Amino acid sequence: MRLFDLLTALVATLALPALATKLDVTNNWAVLVSTSRFWFNYRHMANTLSLYRTVKRLGIPDSQIILMLPDDMACNPRNTFAGSVFNDKSRELDLYDQQTRSSGSAAAAGMGGIEVDYRGNEVTVENFIRLLTDRWPASHPSSKRLRTDDRSNILIYMTGHGGDSFLKFQDAEEISSHDLADAFAQMHEKGRYRELLFMIDTCQANTMYTEFYSPGIVATGSSAKDQSSYSHHADQDVGVAVIDRWTYYNLEFLETRINSTSADVRLGELFDSYTFERVHSDAGVRYDLFPGGEAAARGRRVLDFFGNVQGVDLDAGVGGGEGLGEWKRDLEALRLITERTLEDMGVGNGTQGGVESESGDERAAEGSMVVGGRVGGSRAVVDMAISGGAGWLKKAVGACSLVALGAAWVVGSRLK
Repeated sequence: MRLFDLLTALVATLALPALATKLDVTNNWAVLVSTSRFWFNYRHMANTLSLYRTVKRLGIPDSQIILMLPDDMACNPRNTFAGSVFNDKSRELDLYDQQTRSSGSAAAAGMGGIEVDYRGNEVTVENFIRLLTDRWPASHPSSKRLRTDDRSNILIYMTGHGGDSFLKFQDAEEISSHDLADAFAQMHEKGRYRELLFMIDTCQANTMYTEFYSPGIVATGSSAKDQSSYSHHADQDVGVAVIDRWTYYNLEFLETRINSTSADVRLGELFDSYTFERVHSDAGVRYDLFPGGEAAARGRRVLDFFGNVQGVDLDAGVGGGEGLGEWKRDLEALRLITERTLEDMGVGNGTQGGVESESGDERAAEGSMVVGGRVGGSRAVVDMAISGGAGWLKKAVGACSLVALGAAWVVGSRLK
């Protein structure tokens, strides 16, 4: 009989879920920020709500999306279509209600409207940095916090008016590339992300990520230094531009290429779609902070940032942690300890506490249970416990408890 098979299975059951949690991404978050108010900046709100709709469509729940909108264009008295915001002159999709004309309702579209976390005067540089670094008073609502950890992938999208190494917040203050770099450094030091995709649509956008120095970041922007970021088109009935070019082509790619949460489309394909003919400026990407450089960053799935977590990868060495090799060695050591313990108890050599089994038929019956593998072995343990009396049962239960505690100790020590 192979009692250690049952114990090894128990160890594996305890270890693998914890190992999966340690080595892979367990949650994806999105921080979507419009920094402009006033009616003529309608397109910046439409940019942000368009990305909001996309990440929700791809599975990120509202509880893991932070939405910052400084103005409510839907309720602006200049809005011909009161209560609605559109990103296309066809006005097929109402971004404010996440509702399409063809679906007839938000519920039918499966989106269910928007949840704004910071609005109006709450959209400030201070609150944005506090959000990233989690420097809030204890009274701050949990729903308005970025509750990430070192197993989180984060998408940060920003849009508004900017210049060389700065982005304006509501024409009242500015955030600089140095401010962003330091905030991301604090996030890294506090273990608040695993990988981060930073996207920004503004004039001279690429200057906003030149000062970044924290690892695990891929950054992309709509325009180079001394270049403007342009709108795509206007709606004559709305009276202003309804979306920016770079964001428009990001959305076009996401809507046409990623139709399910299992799509295997890579970031490199998305970045390659930023041509000058489309964007009318030199969109940029920074790869050097990402582990593995350009090849690794371009090879990441788009859904690793825009979608929800769909599964875990148990390959050895994933995530830079300890490989499965050491875990296997620990399990083997536990197996040997278990075998020695069982030999001392007289189990596994045809005895029960030093007493020979009563007949060869019983041993043959036991052996037939073991042939089936691990499950058969566990069944054999149960049958022997029933036939061997309470004394044997107590010893077996004691051994199982001892090894289970040892396994829990190994799992805990590996996760520290």
